[in-house]
This record gives sequence, structure tokens and C-alpha cells, in this order.
Amino acid sequence: MDELLAIVQSSSQDLAWQSHYESEQDLVDDLRDHADRLASGDVSRLSDLRFLLVPTGALCEIAASSGWLERYVSLANHLDESAVWPPT
Repeated sequence: MDELLAIVQSSSQDLAWQSHYESEQDLVDDLRDHADRLASGDVSRLSDLRFLLVPTGALCEIAASSGWLERYVSLANHLDESAVWPPT
């Protein structure tokens, strides 16, 4: 999550191909909320995060249109394989 935040905050993000976020600040605030919750052990928004990270989700669309799709895929796969995701 920290790396996702760092990428998003490092340069301007193209939000045109997604409808989840109205602004880059909305995106940053949402990712920061997810990161803070996970760091404290709160998994109450985990399903929301999973939805954002699916191949056709908002973060994938942002990554593709902003030029960091390969890094997104790597990070999403890492989160998918980590202990962050309880079994479905």
C-alpha cells in the first residue's frame, strides 16, 4: 500500500478512464485510508480494496492510463499472494 501511495503521489494521475475517483486527492485519501486501516489490523474495507485492484478496477485503469501498469500488476499480484487477503 505504501508503494501504491508513493507511485500515485509521485506524478499526476490520469483519471479519465475510471469513474471511481473525482480527483487525485480523492484517490490519495482513499489509498491512505486503506493503508492506515491495514496497518492497524482493520480489514473492514478489504473487499473495497480488492475491488479497486481487480484487472478492470479503478486502480488498474489509472495505472494503465498513467504509465505504470507493469508496476501495478506486480504490486497487485504481490498483495494477492500476501497474507493481507484472507481466503474467499
